[in-house]
Amino acid sequence: MANSTLILLLEGAMQSWGTRSRWDVRDTGLEPTKSGVIGLIGCAVGLKRNDPELERLDRTLLFGVRIDRPGVVSTDYHTVTGYHRTAAGGFKHSGGVAKSLKKAQEHGENTIVSQRDYLHDAAFLVALAVKTENQAADRDLLLRIEKCLRAPRWPLYLGRKSCVPSRPVLVKLTDKYKDVKEALENEPWAASERQMKQPPAMLEAWIESPNGEIERQDAMRLNQLRLYDFRRCERADIETDGLERRDA
Repeated sequence: MANSTLILLLEGAMQSWGTRSRWDVRDTGLEPTKSGVIGLIGCAVGLKRNDPELERLDRTLLFGVRIDRPGVVSTDYHTVTGYHRTAAGGFKHSGGVAKSLKKAQEHGENTIVSQRDYLHDAAFLVALAVKTENQAADRDLLLRIEKCLRAPRWPLYLGRKSCVPSRPVLVKLTDKYKDVKEALENEPWAASERQMKQPPAMLEAWIESPNGEIERQDAMRLNQLRLYDFRRCERADIETDGLERRDA
C-alpha cells in the first residue's frame, strides 16, 4: 500500500550539518542530520528555535537520506574578537573572565579561534514520511510542509545560514512509494558528470528505523543546553544500475 512521501533535494556549493558541534569547533557530518532538516522545515513554516512544534515534527516524521554526491570536506578558520559571554553568564576578556561587561572592559578584548567544517559540491536526496497509519492526517501534514517549502516564511539554508541551496529544495509530494526506503531506491539520482563517467555501483543511504542501531545523536529535543537525543537508523546500499539521472 502506497503512503505519502515528501521528497527533497539538498544541493549547494556549501553545506554543513553539525553532529558534535560545540563552542569553537563546528564539525559537519557527511550527510544531513534529521535535526538539520527539521530546522530547515521550521524556517519554511516560520517556527522559532524554541517552538515545541519542532520537537513534534521530529517525533512525527520518519527520515531517510541518500548520498547522491558525497562532496569534499574543508576546514575554515575564523577569529572572533570581543567580550564574549560564557555559559555561566560572565564575560571573557584578554586576562580571563569577569562577572560584568563593565569589569571585562577594564581589560583587552578576548580572541577566539574557531574551526568550522563544510561540505563542498554535495547533493543529498531526503525522503520524509509520517509514522502514523492515519493516511488522511499524514497527507495533511505533508501538504502543509510542501506548501511552506514552495513559499518559505524565512530563508532556507543547508545546515548553516551561510550555506544557500543552489536549487529549490522541494522535489515533490508523492503517493507512489510504500515507504521511505522504496523512495530512496527509485528516485532519480543527482549524479555529477564525473560520476556518470565512472558510476559507483552503490549509493549509501541511512533510514530511520526503530529496529536499527543507535547511529546518530540528532533527534531534536528542546532544552536549555540544546542537547539532542539518540536516533536509531539502518544503513542501506542503493544500486545505481537502473536509476534515472536527475536533470541539473
